[in-house]
Amino acid sequence: MAVNPALNTAKLKPRFEAKSRRKWASTVHGLVLAAIALVWGFPTLWVLYEAFFDSGKRIGFTLQNFVQAFASAPFAKYSVNTVVIVFGLLAVQLVTGAAVGFVLARFDFPLKSLVTAVFVMQIVIPIYAVMIEDYQILRAMHLLDTKAGLMLPYAVSGIAVLSFRQAFRSVPRELEEAARLDGYRMFGIFRRVYLPQAVPAALAFAVISVTYHWTDFLWPMIVTNTAQSRPIVVGLAMLAQSSESGMQWNLLAAGTAIVIIPVLLVFVAATKKILRAFSTTFNW
Repeated sequence: MAVNPALNTAKLKPRFEAKSRRKWASTVHGLVLAAIALVWGFPTLWVLYEAFFDSGKRIGFTLQNFVQAFASAPFAKYSVNTVVIVFGLLAVQLVTGAAVGFVLARFDFPLKSLVTAVFVMQIVIPIYAVMIEDYQILRAMHLLDTKAGLMLPYAVSGIAVLSFRQAFRSVPRELEEAARLDGYRMFGIFRRVYLPQAVPAALAFAVISVTYHWTDFLWPMIVTNTAQSRPIVVGLAMLAQSSESGMQWNLLAAGTAIVIIPVLLVFVAATKKILRAFSTTFNW
């Protein structure tokens, strides 16, 4: 029996049209994302270009701008302060977040919903709304211009608490009961059963905490007065203000690069793990 070629063409035409539309939509989607990425990343690219650009010769790769930046301000001290503050605070936030999140996930007690709502409100209300009160408390405790004073208002994070709470709630009760049968007490159950399941939550929160506090400016600017406790972002602002011959953009760009390059390297090295952690964690 002969097959009508016109009939086959009529059947295949909608498929080709649908495939063409999908390809066109995918191309447009990619172009839009590329344009957004270019606009978003252009300031960073410009800073890196200025930082590694020889303003005298106008050509070639150079590290002279970084040498001059370190000579103009104690960036080594600022960098050490930043690392101590950021990762010390992260360790405190992970411990408090895991402990409080475990209690909220596995225990029932009066006003539990109210306590959870308090941590939700901590996320909603920015710290700048209570900055004056925090400053007065630190002054009364003689913690101004100290690393502990910088870290104290952030010691317990609502995002960390709720992230760990959600991760712990997803652990089956059967695993906890099996651990009890094996002779583990509460701390052993928490360490061996619950904590391994919260690694994605810890990683996702670590990215948020490190990037936020690495570039935080206003609170450190208010609390610190000397280089002994000043983080690198505030030191960069001091460098911009201390120039007597006008703004030296090459030095400012080099100082900015010192701030952003570590964060960029960490994100590039662990992009897949970070995105996977975010996708599995923030489903409160």
